[in-house]
Amino acid sequence: MTGARRCRILWSTSALLSLAIATGCAGATSSPTPAGAVSRPPPPKTTPILIQNARLWTGTGRVITGDLLMHNGRIAAIGPGLKVPAGATIVKAGGRDVTPGLVDMHSHIGVYASPSAMANADGNEISDALTPMVRAIDAFDPEDPAIARAVTGGVTTSLILPGSANIMGGEALYVKLRGRTVAAMAIPGAPRSMKMAMGENPKRLHGRKGRQPHSRLGHGWLLRKRMAEARTLMRKQARWEASSGKPRPQDLGLEPLVALLKGEVLLHVHCYQVHDIETLLRIAKEFGFRVRALHHALEAWKVPALLKNNDVGVATFADLWGFKMEAYDASVRSPAILHAAGVQVALKSDHPVLDARELIGEAAMAHHYGLPAQAALASVTRIPAMLMGLGDRLGTLTVGKDADVVLWGGPILDLGARPSRVWIDGRQVVGP
Repeated sequence: MTGARRCRILWSTSALLSLAIATGCAGATSSPTPAGAVSRPPPPKTTPILIQNARLWTGTGRVITGDLLMHNGRIAAIGPGLKVPAGATIVKAGGRDVTPGLVDMHSHIGVYASPSAMANADGNEISDALTPMVRAIDAFDPEDPAIARAVTGGVTTSLILPGSANIMGGEALYVKLRGRTVAAMAIPGAPRSMKMAMGENPKRLHGRKGRQPHSRLGHGWLLRKRMAEARTLMRKQARWEASSGKPRPQDLGLEPLVALLKGEVLLHVHCYQVHDIETLLRIAKEFGFRVRALHHALEAWKVPALLKNNDVGVATFADLWGFKMEAYDASVRSPAILHAAGVQVALKSDHPVLDARELIGEAAMAHHYGLPAQAALASVTRIPAMLMGLGDRLGTLTVGKDADVVLWGGPILDLGARPSRVWIDGRQVVGP
């Protein structure tokens, strides 16, 4: 989280829960797949749904005028004049825009649940600056009324991250925004992701409590010290695997970092300023781990080549800035600058900092400031799905991908755009 809360949630809890029920937010009841699993679950059995005469923004750079068929939770066909399957539900789009479901790759929905209160603040374990072992799945509240609100904005998938109070914040949770339990919402087969944070937040919060880090000096030291401990454990485990007899060395507190060093965890890092970006990449090189994406990254526009050369994506805001010192030197043209340099750029809500319902508005604003239309759509669909490690399943209107689809009431990049209908895994969750 950034510390700013520009948009407040205004709907009542009871109204939003009623919306969730009325729009059919129901999902599978299978247990969540253990972290690290990569298999894709079988598709759910659903009735065929044929969207006719739509302007299909595929998320791949193409716009197709034609039809889209969803069946058994997947996109089954795309093209003009598709044959109507037996028993299909027909939706007449009337030439309106259809897109992939929006993917919000930085959200605290469910771990900072609405209404805002200490009782619902479960996104930061602030007892220590180094908590890689805590997990968002253990804090996520599937009854957060903001979930139903987000879906009415076209958001179908979210990466639920721990907050940014700690240097190492913990493991993330991947969810589809449908279902009534954590098990129903968690995405089976999703990769593992971890959150870390650079810059002001950890030193401010922990420093004022009289413990490290008081400064970026201490921040860098603590990060390197814990990564060195994880590397030592990884080497002990490698020696054990080549021998026999003794119990396998293990430490539950270090296990996520060992997995990171092995390339089994995707790393997302809250990081604003250039010198913090450099520190992070320097330490990553020292220990041999990869940074998947920088989040917020309001000064990333200054160093696009550094990010491109290190294959680091960016998940940023369109125009949010100035809420603390490290957020001053931003540029509304940052998404356009980074895109032009070949950096993978996503836009995200950081909910509840921005209301997740307004995610498409971030793309519209970035487009206004120079991000091409196709890149603007990709910034809230294809690119976040890819940076989250789910690009083979989400983010584009492609045959075989999950049937997460949005029919819009008007042009998608007009400010105030709202969906008419939303489907998640081929089940309608918003609309008549």
